[in-house]
Amino acid sequence: MKKPRAREYFSIKYCFAGEEEKIPHVLDSYVKNQLDLSDVNRVLELSNIKQFFDKYDHVNGWSDDCYLKNKELSRNVEKEVKSFFLSISENKIVSIYDACEVMFWDEFWKYFYIYKVYEKISMEHFKEIAEGLHMSPNKLLENKNLVEKFDVQITEMLKTPEFGARFIVDFYLRKDNGKIKYYLPKGLTREDKYNTVKAYINGDIVNANILDLIMNGKSKNPKEFEVDVKLKHLAKKRYERYWDENTMPVIKHETGINVSFSPENPDCEVVFSAGVITAKYNSNWIKDNLDYPTLLNNFIYLFAYTDGYMRCSLTAGSLKQGIIENLFSTQGNGMYQKGQSFELLNALSNVQMHGYVGVLNSCDIYLEDIIKWFFEVYIKNEFGANGFICNMPEKSDSILSKYERVATVMDGETKQFKLFCEEGEIDRELYEMISGSVRYKEIPSLIKNKYAYANSNEIVREMHDMFSDQCVLSYTEKTGNKYNTFFELLRLENVKPEEIEEYNFDELNWLLERGVVYVSDGMLALNYERIWILKELNDNGVICLQYKDSDILRKLISEGEIRVESSLLSESEWEYFNYVLNKSEFSNGLDLRNRYIHDTNSLDKRHQQNDYIVLLKMFVILVIKINEEFCLQDKISKKGVDFYEL
Repeated sequence: MKKPRAREYFSIKYCFAGEEEKIPHVLDSYVKNQLDLSDVNRVLELSNIKQFFDKYDHVNGWSDDCYLKNKELSRNVEKEVKSFFLSISENKIVSIYDACEVMFWDEFWKYFYIYKVYEKISMEHFKEIAEGLHMSPNKLLENKNLVEKFDVQITEMLKTPEFGARFIVDFYLRKDNGKIKYYLPKGLTREDKYNTVKAYINGDIVNANILDLIMNGKSKNPKEFEVDVKLKHLAKKRYERYWDENTMPVIKHETGINVSFSPENPDCEVVFSAGVITAKYNSNWIKDNLDYPTLLNNFIYLFAYTDGYMRCSLTAGSLKQGIIENLFSTQGNGMYQKGQSFELLNALSNVQMHGYVGVLNSCDIYLEDIIKWFFEVYIKNEFGANGFICNMPEKSDSILSKYERVATVMDGETKQFKLFCEEGEIDRELYEMISGSVRYKEIPSLIKNKYAYANSNEIVREMHDMFSDQCVLSYTEKTGNKYNTFFELLRLENVKPEEIEEYNFDELNWLLERGVVYVSDGMLALNYERIWILKELNDNGVICLQYKDSDILRKLISEGEIRVESSLLSESEWEYFNYVLNKSEFSNGLDLRNRYIHDTNSLDKRHQQNDYIVLLKMFVILVIKINEEFCLQDKISKKGVDFYEL
C-alpha cells in the first residue's frame, strides 16, 4: 500500500479552511476496516479527529445530520489509540517514532506517557532508546515518572557536558517563562552540576549565549546550583577566546558614536544613519551661556537625558527592543534586559558627558561644583529647601579619590532628600544618626500622586490590541497588511465596522465597550484621550501624572485599573540606577558604585576615567529628578490642588 504524504493526514493543529473535508473519508475507511491501524500516523489522525469534534460544535458547510453522523463515528477511536500504544514493544519504539510525522509528535509523546510505554524499556537499553528517540534533556525531564524510573541512567547522561550542561545552565540561570515544569533526577548532585558546567566551559564546542548566562545569570535555586566567582571568571575567559576564534562574515552591522563640540557646529544636531549616531554641538553657544541653571538644563534640552515629562530616556524600559534584539539577547534570570538600542544610547550619553565636561573644564567650570551649587544654593534660594550639604571632591584629587567621594556624596544626597520628604526639613543631628544607604527603589517623593502604571489585564489587552504588530485587527480586505497596528489603521484610514474581518468582531465589540474606539458617522474613530493613556503605558511603561489632567485617567485610577505610586524614581528608572551602580537586583549589573567602594575596581586609568564619567551622568540624572520634585511641589502649591487627589 502506498504511504500517504504528510499533508494527506488530518491534524487539528494544522486545520485550515477546507481541511475538515478529510474527516469523512478517514472515518468512512475506519468503519469499513480499510484504515491501516498499524500506521502510527493513522492512529494519531483518528485521535485528532476526536479532538476536533470535542472542540467544535458545528462545521461550516456541513448539515447538522452530517456533523452528528461523523461525530458519532469518531466517538470510540480512543480505544484504537490505547490498543496501539499498549502493543508497542521495546524493540519497536524507535522505529515507530521514526515513522511518526512531525505534526503528530506532540500526540505521540502524550500517549507515550499516558499508556506508560516507557515501562517497556529495560534499564540496559534506556540510553540507546532515548538517543534513538532524539530525547533532548528537556524532553527527557518533562515526565516525573520516567525520571524516577531511570534516575541512574538519566543522571549519567546529564553529567556528560555536551548533553547536560546547556540544560543545567538554562534551567537555573535563564529567565523562567513558567510554561513547562521539569523534574531533575535525585542522583544528580549540586557538585555534579557544577562540574558538568565547568567541563562544558573547558570543552572545544561552546555557545556564546550559554557563556553569557554563566557570567551574568542569577541562579533560581542556589542550594541546587550556584555559579561562583571562579566559574564566572572561567566563563569570561572562554567567552573572550570564543569571539577571538569566531568571526561573523555573513551578517555585519556597523554601529558607532561620533560626538563633536566645535564653534562651526549647529547648536544641536543629532543624526542616526546606517547604525551610526552623529551628534554635533556648538561649543561657542555653551561658552556663551555659562550660568549654572543653563548648564544643567543642557542635559535635558541638548543631550536629551530625559523626555518632556522628565522620564529618563536612557533606561531599558524606555527603549523598545526589536524582534531581532529580543531573539539574540540573553534572557537570563535576574539579568537587566537590555538591547542594542540601550547600549547605543547609553554610549552616546557617556560620550556627550565626556565632551561636555571637557568644554566646561576649558572654561574653568567643573560639573562637580555645579552639582554642589544645586544642593547647597539653588534649591535653598528657589524652594526654601534648607540643610542640604554636598561635599564634592577637590579639582586636584585623583580619579580614584574623586570617584569614591562622588559615590559617597550620591548616597548622602539620597538620604538627605529622603529625610526632607519625611520630615519637611533636614535635622543634621537626626541625619547623622542614620546609617546605611537608601535603596533607589525606596527614595520617596514630595508628590503624593506621581507615577501611574497599568494594573489590570484589560488595560494590557487594550494596549496589545491597539499597538502590537502581532494583533490581527490591523488587517482588512481593503488595506491588506499595509499597517502594522490597529492604531495606525484607524488613524490613517476611514474604516467601517463591517470592514473589519469577521473573526475580529468579538474583539472589536470589546474595544467599543471599553471606549477605546467608537463609531462616528458610520466610521470607526479613536478615543484619543484614552489612546494617549494606552500609548504612554505601552511605550514608556509609566505615566507622569502631574503633566496631564485627564478625567479618563482619574476614572481608571478610581476603578483600580491604573495603580498610582509615589517615589522619586519610576520603576524603570530605579532599575536602571541599580543596574549601573550595584548588583542588588541584577546579576549583570555594572556595579560601578560598589566596585570602587570595595576596592575591586579596574586599575586601568582610562577605565577609571570612563567609569567616573558614567557616575557623574547618574548623579546629574538624580539632580534632574530631584529638581523636578521641587518644581512639581511648587506648581501644586500654587494651584492649590493635585490633579489626582481622589
